[in-house]
Order: sequence, then C-alpha cells, then structure tokens
Amino acid sequence: MDLTKVKVPVAVVGIIVAQAFGIIWYVAQLDSTVSSLDSTVTEMQSAMTDTSVAVLQSELENLKIAMNEYSTMPDIEDIWDSIEELESRIDEVEKTQAVIENEMRTIMSDHSSFADVLKDLSASGLLPSGEKRSYGNY
Repeated sequence: MDLTKVKVPVAVVGIIVAQAFGIIWYVAQLDSTVSSLDSTVTEMQSAMTDTSVAVLQSELENLKIAMNEYSTMPDIEDIWDSIEELESRIDEVEKTQAVIENEMRTIMSDHSSFADVLKDLSASGLLPSGEKRSYGNY
C-alpha cells in the first residue's frame, strides 16, 4: 500500500490539529491548577505547623498550671471531714430553729389570750381610769 496516494481532506487534518491544541491547552491549565494548589497546601501546612506549635505550647503551660493547682489541693479525706462537720452544724441549727419556732408559737398564743382578756376588761369597763388598750392586733 502506497501512503503517498492516500488523500486526506484538509478539514479532517484541521480538526485533528485543533483537537491537539485543545488537549495541550487543557493539560497546561491542569498543570497550572495543580501547581497553584500545591503551593497553597504548602503555605497552609507551614502556617498550621507554626500555629500548632504555639497552641501546643500554650496548652502545655495550662496543663502545668493545672497540675500545680492539683498538687496543692487538699486531701479528699479532709474534704469529707469538712462536709461531715458542716452537715453536723446544719443539723444543730435546724434543731435550734425548730425550738425557736415552737417557743414563738407559745408566745403568740399567750399574746392572743392577753388580747382577748384586755378586750373583755375594756368592754366591762374594768380598766383603770377608763383606759382603752389594744394588745397585739393578731
């Protein structure tokens, strides 16, 4: 077969050349995009490394401070002893309050009785020199 006698239309050759240029353009754009993304990733990694080191150092300092505070904390037994002492004192205060409330009810009852007696005395006119008293207003 003699290739010199093969006739190829100019349009087919033109389309093949146009496709070749298109593929070259696409690959060049793709290479540019990959290069741009690669530089961006490199910048982000370096920024993250610097930031990460700073964050880790500050966290390490915070942990050291927390450990120092923990080492100076009181023993858990001392805390439980303090809680038990406070509960005991609260129980004593509640008992005292109950006694005070009971005494207050007794006093209020007595005052109410005195008020009734004074009303009766006042109504019968037995108070000295016509004196009118009111007592308690309960």
